[in-house]
Amino acid sequence: MTERQAEAANKLMVRIVIDSRQDDERVTQEVTGELYRKGSHFYVRYIEPINHPDGQNDGDSDMSASSPTQVMIKISKRQIKLMRRGQVESEQTFSYLEKQGGYYRSQALRFPMTTYTTLMEWNNPWPFEGPLQFDQLMLTWAYQLYIEEQCTGQFEIKLKMTPADTHNRMAQEE
Repeated sequence: MTERQAEAANKLMVRIVIDSRQDDERVTQEVTGELYRKGSHFYVRYIEPINHPDGQNDGDSDMSASSPTQVMIKISKRQIKLMRRGQVESEQTFSYLEKQGGYYRSQALRFPMTTYTTLMEWNNPWPFEGPLQFDQLMLTWAYQLYIEEQCTGQFEIKLKMTPADTHNRMAQEE
């Protein structure tokens, strides 16, 4: 296998559905992103949808929006790290039954955060070997968020990925 073939086998455009629950509130976002493997880690990269006042979001918005937030999720067998960069910057680390430090920073606020992860599971053996070929990957984690030692909420994130149909998407964009 050539280096280019190996790189292509370790990278895949994916359609991502993010279902986020905080206590009794639920938000669902759909985006197109990239899943790739580097060493023993998997990475999911996408642009965070921009929410408009009318409740719509631009899941496939282009980079022309003012300072879009780029999201990177680093996944290993025992840990998930969520990094956001843009108008808002934050880092959160999730390890099953462990407290992990992180932070949140915007123009107006800056504070440390701590997560305590109570659930971390996926629907396929992870990390899997060979080319990134699958019908659907589902990664779920739940955690308590602490700001200055005070629990501010219970969260559950479901990240569902399916291979993006590049041909159909390109036809729709024309």
